[in-house]
Amino acid sequence: MSKTYEVEVLTPLVIGSQDKLQSFEFIKEGDFLRVINFDKLFEMSISKEGLIDTITHALETNPRGFRLDDVVKKYAIDVDKCTRYKIKLDGVRSLPNEVVSFVKSAGRAYIPGASLKGAVRSFLTKALKSTLLKQYENALSSAYEKKIKAIDQRRNGVSPQEVDDAAEVNIFFQSYFSPFKFLQISDTEFVLYENMSGYEIKVLNICDNKVKWYNRRGNFDDPQCGLSIVAEGINPLTKLKGIIKVGDGFVLGNEATGGLKDKFVNIASYKNCIEFLAEVINSATEKYISSEIEFYSKYKLTQIVAEYRKLIGILKGLAPNQFLIQLGFSTGYYSKTVGMFFEKESFAKLKVVDNNSKIYPELFPKTRRVVFKSGNISTIPGWVKVTIGEEMLKDF
Repeated sequence: MSKTYEVEVLTPLVIGSQDKLQSFEFIKEGDFLRVINFDKLFEMSISKEGLIDTITHALETNPRGFRLDDVVKKYAIDVDKCTRYKIKLDGVRSLPNEVVSFVKSAGRAYIPGASLKGAVRSFLTKALKSTLLKQYENALSSAYEKKIKAIDQRRNGVSPQEVDDAAEVNIFFQSYFSPFKFLQISDTEFVLYENMSGYEIKVLNICDNKVKWYNRRGNFDDPQCGLSIVAEGINPLTKLKGIIKVGDGFVLGNEATGGLKDKFVNIASYKNCIEFLAEVINSATEKYISSEIEFYSKYKLTQIVAEYRKLIGILKGLAPNQFLIQLGFSTGYYSKTVGMFFEKESFAKLKVVDNNSKIYPELFPKTRRVVFKSGNISTIPGWVKVTIGEEMLKDF
């Protein structure tokens, strides 16, 4: 039977779309970002002679130098009549020429069910028995051997994207037989723009065992010199609802497929698939957060440690139908993979297999993305609390 679910955003949540907002599409007004509807703006050109010519000439000759607010002033445009939406800039010090746009449908933001389901799958994978997790390392070792052989024979070798395919099939079966076909998650309802903000994100990079902040020109001690990524995000405390269906086959399997019940350790006796799902995810979340607390404590980033300890407090107080999970943009390698269980030697192999990525076996990943507010470290992105609620009258 389908049930409602509620996502409560705990730290700024960014789910980026394919497109980015370009500087000619928005106007900064104090602490707010106004995104312009160009269709409406061009409709107004009927009464504003030269408006379209001015805009097209500027975009063709100097798009980066184009300032939409100058045009608005020059032609005395009532900007409220051509505004797509307006969001607050939450402590953003530096606004770049591009803003990461939140995924939208018909101009309205929402959390895609596929994003939440992908995060659920990732966290369930982190909770697998050690013998099953070992299959990912074994798959990496096989890919490494294949790559070395291919290098010797001057061939292309293996695709890094295919390394874990065999392990995935062994553990979760082919898609037709996969227990995940019993898990369906709808998109959430739309987000009100008053519940969204622009957030400034910077890239922490550990260099020579010291905290640095990445910029295309290098890595700097001063975070203010670090690259600023500004992204649209959903504000903490925002709550959104959707529909979820977790069939018994997800946990128990059926005549066609095996379920997930025997793939995890230290899970209490089975009561129902909702509580099972929540318990498994929370067990992975606790390991993951503990690992991140260890990382940030080592580099004395006390604000982030405090944020993670706050999440641990929330985790300990959850009801059986609730779980904590991280999803979306800027959440990092560990959030989406089982890499936190790899040995150092595995990253040395991964470096050979994936020679297009910067992999440092001594410390990988050595970068993290951190939300800044008013020039100071604030929090980590993407954490939400999910509560699975009442049964629906109609099935999903």
